[in-house]
Amino acid sequence: MSDTQALKAIYDFYDDFLKGTPLACKKGCSTCCTTNVSITTLEARYILESGLLTDDLFQRLKETAAKEHFVPSTTINTSAAMCLSENQMPEETSPITFDPCPLLTDEGLCSIYEARPFSCRAMSSETPCPEGGEAYMAPFLVTANLAMYQILEHIDAEGWYGNMLDVIEIASKNGNDQIKAAETMEGKVKTNRPLSCFIIPPDEVMRFKSFMRRLSKKELENGKKLGDLLPTDWQILT
Repeated sequence: MSDTQALKAIYDFYDDFLKGTPLACKKGCSTCCTTNVSITTLEARYILESGLLTDDLFQRLKETAAKEHFVPSTTINTSAAMCLSENQMPEETSPITFDPCPLLTDEGLCSIYEARPFSCRAMSSETPCPEGGEAYMAPFLVTANLAMYQILEHIDAEGWYGNMLDVIEIASKNGNDQIKAAETMEGKVKTNRPLSCFIIPPDEVMRFKSFMRRLSKKELENGKKLGDLLPTDWQILT
């Protein structure tokens, strides 16, 4: 089974997890659809394999990537490991822009909706987001989302993490060409790393453990479960 098939299972699990959550998001709502989307190469491959990213859309991504855009200072699992070792995390210094995502249609719809990355799936709100306003998520949803980011990075531990505008370009290459593309983007993309710990608020630990038990039992196409892809010694840092 490929990693992208495992990713599909994670997306399916997350869709089930969200059922019953009161969300104000609706078709055509695109306030949060900006160029500030960070993804792994695994998610980028999933987008490319979907066939939804046409040559025209790919060219629009490249043109937008040539402009100033947000670059994350580190990966999610790197930040968690730094917390575990009590090291100070680097501050985000890259500018955050609010230019619309180049994959949006004129109607404010996502051209690759079925294959959209997790950052887009996780961006939801229980209240309508005014233009330039902020989304509201229940605290545990924020916790679950952060854990999902970490799990995706762990599965793609040999890949890279960064702004979708940059990572799509890397994932479109093969073999050594992919490594060379990542090297030319040094400073823009970061190397993924395995999962070491989850950072969970003390009052959510029991609920999070239940969440992880359900996720670990999610069956994959090869008879294995998602839990088989995770380390057995992960910790919870409160």
